[in-house]
Amino acid sequence: MNLYSVNFIHYAPKGSEKGICGYIVANDDEGVYELIKSEPQFPQGQTLWNSYGEREEDEYEIYDNDYNVIGLESFKDRMIRLRGEMYDEDVEVSDTFYGVTHYGWSLIKENITDSEISVLKSLNII
Repeated sequence: MNLYSVNFIHYAPKGSEKGICGYIVANDDEGVYELIKSEPQFPQGQTLWNSYGEREEDEYEIYDNDYNVIGLESFKDRMIRLRGEMYDEDVEVSDTFYGVTHYGWSLIKENITDSEISVLKSLNII
């Protein structure tokens, strides 16, 4: 198991905010994606509302360095590769009247032990 931070960036008309939503334990990046898709609630009370489930089958073109289309990838594969839409340079931010939030994740520690997981749970971190 690995420890990841789940990060966010929120765009709104009067400014933006960037930070960490919380921490999760997962086997790999796909496990993190699946957890975010399930719209979990962190111990601190924040729920990760998102549209990952509805967009999972959307397809995106893949370009080479000369901007020639060389293939397609699904939204799910793209998010796993980029570690979230927060890190997608091509994501469009529009209709921010009520605000738009994008999520991403970062690996904090690989091969976290069961005792470390227990400590994080006892401290209400995961």
